[in-house]
Amino acid sequence: MSNYILDKAYTVAQSGGVPAFRVVVQGTNAGECVLPSAQNGDQILGVTVHAQDQNRNVAVRKAGVARVEAAGPVAVGLPVNVAGNTGKIKSIANETQGVKVKVLGFAETASLADGDVIEVFIALHERTAP
Repeated sequence: MSNYILDKAYTVAQSGGVPAFRVVVQGTNAGECVLPSAQNGDQILGVTVHAQDQNRNVAVRKAGVARVEAAGPVAVGLPVNVAGNTGKIKSIANETQGVKVKVLGFAETASLADGDVIEVFIALHERTAP
């Protein structure tokens, strides 16, 4: 069973709302969240705990273990980052050499395919792709 450490409420600024188990990033204003605009998204706030409509508050997991939807296969223990503008995650293994990678954390369980929900230990940091 997972141990959850810190959830914080953010106002959803994303048109159409946000799904559950997706990475969200800083919105235009303080206290707002939106889905990332691209792969390897910056200004990561955490992972949505539930789905929510625009202009409502959503709980965002900022520390601990989060359930996150994967965009494809991810092996246990691998570092993961934002896969694209949907807020799903992927392994950082295919990032271009020398690119600064914004890592969400490390896979605690494995994903076999797009749409699998896995557990990720949140450990926000940046590293350069080898």
